[in-house]
Amino acid sequence: MKHVAVSFLAPPPRCFTSWHGHAFTGMTMRAILYRMNIRRPTDLRKKRDKQDVRKKYFIAVAGVVFLSLTGLALLAVKQSDFFTVRAVEVSGVPAVYGEQVLRDMKAFSREHSLLFRFLGADNMLAWSGDPDEFLDANPQFKTLRVQKDPVHRAIKIVIDVREKFGVWCGAGSGDDVRFIVDEGTATATESGVTVSDTMGECYWFDRDGVLFAKAPQVQSELFNRVQDSTGRALVLRDKILPDRLFVNMVKIFALLEVADINTKTVFLRDLELEEVFVDSVSDPTLYFSLHESPDFALSAIDAIKKSGGWGGLGYVDLRSENRAYYR
Repeated sequence: MKHVAVSFLAPPPRCFTSWHGHAFTGMTMRAILYRMNIRRPTDLRKKRDKQDVRKKYFIAVAGVVFLSLTGLALLAVKQSDFFTVRAVEVSGVPAVYGEQVLRDMKAFSREHSLLFRFLGADNMLAWSGDPDEFLDANPQFKTLRVQKDPVHRAIKIVIDVREKFGVWCGAGSGDDVRFIVDEGTATATESGVTVSDTMGECYWFDRDGVLFAKAPQVQSELFNRVQDSTGRALVLRDKILPDRLFVNMVKIFALLEVADINTKTVFLRDLELEEVFVDSVSDPTLYFSLHESPDFALSAIDAIKKSGGWGGLGYVDLRSENRAYYR
């Protein structure tokens, strides 16, 4: 019986051949890559992940520190007596109305300002020097400024209120009327002032022609009135006319009073024509141009009245400068 010897030898190591024909083993190749500082993609990915984690950790810590310092600073400002308001004054309006304005400003600021809500009305830093949002919400105020006096720790609110110059009303019919005594108070007694249920919206306007508050739908000769049938939809803070036209509208109202015309209502039918007319029971219809000054019209009206034919006229056309046409 023959015995066969079998040797179990390890397989030869894998070799890599360079471009010069030299053979390298796997261990030798790794050593060469290490020396050449060449890393595998997985190693580079792990390094980037570690860097991202460190960066995020640093940002989180910095954010916490910043918020903590900000919170401590705000808390110190809130509790400091140095910023405590000792007095608040409202000027430009009656005292009773000033108290109402102050309450409205505090309520508005608490609703719209996080800083005011946190610091409170007794802290000077909570008050904004130019409260545009409150002014936009209250068109009855022309200007409103908050002045701070750090020395006396006082707040002064200076208000410029828009004054009523006249009423602008949209198109409507005056057939259905009832008598009123004053704004919004209905009564059965005759007072010479009537309000219509079927007229459009009415607004008070000031000397700048700015609409600033709702007015009763009134037909009266107690104040200036513009009856607009152009179909425009105006809202608060709108101007009833461009400045170049409104300046002549103001002059027309002054002329009606000086010339003793028995009405204060001006009718505006077509804005493109830039013309208005005035109609009353005891006077002829008067036509005016808004792009021409009516200063000359007073002498023309006086001359026609002195001629004795004023009461029998149907109209007087004053739309041409320094000329009057009547019939």
